[in-house]
Amino acid sequence: MPAGSVNGYPFTAVVGMDDAKRALECALMNPNIHAVLLRGSEGSAKTVLSRAAAGLTDRKIINCPLNVTDEQLFGGLDIEEALKTGRSKLQPGLLSRAHDNILYIDDVNLMDRGMLAGILDAVLTGRVHVERGPISDEYVCNTTLIATMNPDDSDLSGHVLDRFDLVAYAPPRDEEQRNLILARNDVYTSDPEGFVRLFEGEEAGERLKIDKAIKILPLVSISDELISVISELCIKVATDGVRGDLAMVNCAKSLAALNGRDEVMKKDVEEAAVLCLPHRRNYQQEPPEPPEPPEEPPEPPEPEENEDQEPPEPPEDEDNDDDNDDDDQQELPPPPDLPDLEEMMFEIGRQFRVIDYLDSNERLPSRTKTRKGRRTMAQSADGTGRYARSRIPQGKTSDVAFDATIRAAAPYQRVRKSDNLSIVIESRDIREKVRERRSGATIMFLVDASGSLGVRKRMATVKGAILSMLRDSYVKRDRVGLMAFRRDGAEVILPPTKSVEYSYNRLEELPTGGKTPLGEALVRVDEYMTSYSRCHIGERCYIVLVTDGRANVPLTAGADANEEVQKMAEDLSIPNVKWIVVDASSGFPHFDNAERLAQKLGARYFKLENLDADRFAQGVKAALD
Repeated sequence: MPAGSVNGYPFTAVVGMDDAKRALECALMNPNIHAVLLRGSEGSAKTVLSRAAAGLTDRKIINCPLNVTDEQLFGGLDIEEALKTGRSKLQPGLLSRAHDNILYIDDVNLMDRGMLAGILDAVLTGRVHVERGPISDEYVCNTTLIATMNPDDSDLSGHVLDRFDLVAYAPPRDEEQRNLILARNDVYTSDPEGFVRLFEGEEAGERLKIDKAIKILPLVSISDELISVISELCIKVATDGVRGDLAMVNCAKSLAALNGRDEVMKKDVEEAAVLCLPHRRNYQQEPPEPPEPPEEPPEPPEPEENEDQEPPEPPEDEDNDDDNDDDDQQELPPPPDLPDLEEMMFEIGRQFRVIDYLDSNERLPSRTKTRKGRRTMAQSADGTGRYARSRIPQGKTSDVAFDATIRAAAPYQRVRKSDNLSIVIESRDIREKVRERRSGATIMFLVDASGSLGVRKRMATVKGAILSMLRDSYVKRDRVGLMAFRRDGAEVILPPTKSVEYSYNRLEELPTGGKTPLGEALVRVDEYMTSYSRCHIGERCYIVLVTDGRANVPLTAGADANEEVQKMAEDLSIPNVKWIVVDASSGFPHFDNAERLAQKLGARYFKLENLDADRFAQGVKAALD
């Protein structure tokens, strides 16, 4: 039995996790699959399954800790050689030990983004390039990366996710699976070696299956027809680039080999789509729509909404109804605006898991004192946080990076007067620590509460989406505020706060009805967030505008409200504040007002349904069908 499997939990003993198991099997037997990511909530056995995979091969697991430094990971100056000879020589890093082994990273979403990009580049190219100080060298790193993450903590950007060939999602367990997990854990805790012996046969069968698949893989072929299906499917689900296509071909071939076949079948492509496509979806583009039931005919207006309008008459009285419509048309705003509705109260609709709609993976400027949180990484200016890297200080420093300082001084020891000192350090060698910690953000939700969102009871869906984003912000330790606009103005319903319960109550009580003063809302949020950002220097601030983009209350009498809003958005600029526009429109005809507004604001644009991170599985299934 390979080293690492004895006294370790067997791969075949893990309950469920079928997608994750298939992804790991493919990675272990196909050298063209370089990186696998397992996503799931806490306690879903991601780490157990990943470590158990090493027992199926002769390769070892090389752990990459989150607090590793650049020099430790990629390599740097060999200090001992430099002190003895004065020559600069590369000392390979942790990635050199991962050569011909398995590199494992737990909670990869918490790793420094620059360092993670370097790891992925090394894994995909098979070589590590080191350019650091006097060192310029490279070494081979032929490895397979297995990483895990909990998306409830923080997510990875689409660019980083795209570089993982396969991504598997750990589903929740049902009652029967939970009972089986508890029973197996009880046996494993009391007698680990005996528990491993119980699964020796299954483990041997799994290793034999992978060994056979390795031999079959070079013989596996895929038809032109299935290649066309793969390309068409990637286009349908709006993937960017061709990494998804290539990953699907490699994954489908691996699945065929694991099933003992030398030809790819349609079911292999379908299974590969589940592992290769969901994380490559472009949320900015139109997703595939799952089949929906036909819309019901519109209900007749309620008497309390328009007391003057008579109930619908039988067909023989249609002429009278047309006359009444002509009279009512004079009281309505010109198309495409919708009529004012009486004040309504909608319940909060379905909630869901939210994507990383803020795209908050970029680093804050240095020397900031932002609040602590879990949204993204920021450089600390108060001496707190982990030591990430070193730099040449600007002036005096009290936070000296001793390791970097010694490396900077080592090559010059042969020419410096030592006076019996082991090492001589000069002022030009001093390096200071760059510390990082996770920080939060402030998000102001600017919500359209006018009657246009109440016509199709759209406000219930909007409230469900907003509450989902509020809960995501609570997990990330953000401050959230709520501003609503309707009738003739906009008002701050909730100043920025961390209380999700208070936010829920104010959102639940938010009424709907009246006209759409979008221009006034932009003026109001401009004033509020400009003042806020000036008082919170260095803090990430966002405005999430939830609207259909259609205005009917102009700031200037007689002006076209929609054109006025578009012109205002083009000139609007709030320092240190980014915009996100969520299009809440639905039905037919569809207007592009919100999308045009996002372009003028320089904002990220989403349709309301695209914020649902789990909705993509339905889209893939619909595309396959």
